[in-house]
Amino acid sequence: MNNYVYKQFKIAKVNQDYHIALEKCNYSVPFKYIKEEVEVRYSTQSVYIYHKHKLIATHPRLRRIDDTSTLHEHMPNTHQYINEKMNPERLRSWTKNIGEYSSVFVEDAFAEVEYNPQAYRKISAVLSLAKLYGNTELELALMYATQMRTITTKSIKSILDKKLYLTKSANNIPRERKSLFNNHTNIRGADEYK
Repeated sequence: MNNYVYKQFKIAKVNQDYHIALEKCNYSVPFKYIKEEVEVRYSTQSVYIYHKHKLIATHPRLRRIDDTSTLHEHMPNTHQYINEKMNPERLRSWTKNIGEYSSVFVEDAFAEVEYNPQAYRKISAVLSLAKLYGNTELELALMYATQMRTITTKSIKSILDKKLYLTKSANNIPRERKSLFNNHTNIRGADEYK
């Protein structure tokens, strides 16, 4: 009896963090393949990644959404970051033009991952929202998201689209209205006339 392993096939593009996305999980490839198209063959147990029909990476299949498999040998040397388009210092520099909350967001994003490049996509996606909405709006949205503890790219975009940061603004605190009716204790109300 032959054991046949069913495999699926997919074309993927290597992201700037040198990982490919497969069914909401991330798998690393050697750093030099950034932005290249690769072929992915996968089963319930394994993931095989090919570039021009040459096997470049093998990983065990991940099960949980947002899990990441990163092989140490795929990581770039620190000195290579300097010449790459995306690197931690470039992202930190970008935040200086936006504001304090974006700087905190970037540092928190780096703190959440084992290797800095794993945060590049999330950071780029959020910081690029400043081009669409403006620096002030992004800062307000990040401040609101921090208070609500919902700091994902999707939630920040939603906050910006719906301008939810305005609902927490000091300018929008409802003020007590003066009543047209005197609430003095000596005045009889409707209950007195039943």
